[in-house]
Amino acid sequence: CPAASAPRSPNEDRERRHALDNVVEGCHRASHLVDQLLTLARLDPIRGSNEMHPCDVHALARSVLAQLAPVALAKSVDVELAPAPAAVVQANPALVEVLLRNLIDNAVRYSPGGTTVRVDVREESAAIRLSVVDEGPGVPASELERLGERFHRLAGMTTPGSGLGLSIVRRTAEIHGAKVRFSNGPEGTGLRAEVEFPRTR
Repeated sequence: CPAASAPRSPNEDRERRHALDNVVEGCHRASHLVDQLLTLARLDPIRGSNEMHPCDVHALARSVLAQLAPVALAKSVDVELAPAPAAVVQANPALVEVLLRNLIDNAVRYSPGGTTVRVDVREESAAIRLSVVDEGPGVPASELERLGERFHRLAGMTTPGSGLGLSIVRRTAEIHGAKVRFSNGPEGTGLRAEVEFPRTR
């Protein structure tokens, strides 16, 4: 009968598990990149008001936060949505949801554990202002204007990503005639992303 194989050592088991974890993580990153590229490919041809309807940005933000809560919990990051009444804009609800998901996911992804991501939707005289604020390391002032360029990532960044999430945000905002701004917190840390939608008349 064939000789029995020698039992594996604990070190070999750990190395195998580590290698398998790396393969699984690589598959997740590749899948996420493909999803982002497909989203951009769908957004690029859109011009004007395709399927625009009155939609409540605050309600969509609440839905997206519920979807991303497990991701935030896994990182020990709190996510908060400031209470507010309905904030209605003329928009494509599916695209606004994509914009919200990318902004909030980006904030959670780059936030250290034990911090909070705050989402706020406010109705102003001429606009609906959405803001997503994290307590991460912030962005060098020289890089703020480049946020949203396709495939652009900050030098030395170790958090996995494709550099496409904020590109999707900018393209979605452009389709809706909205303005996007990025700024750092008062102490130079924490990134604030704002999207200003024209108010529905």
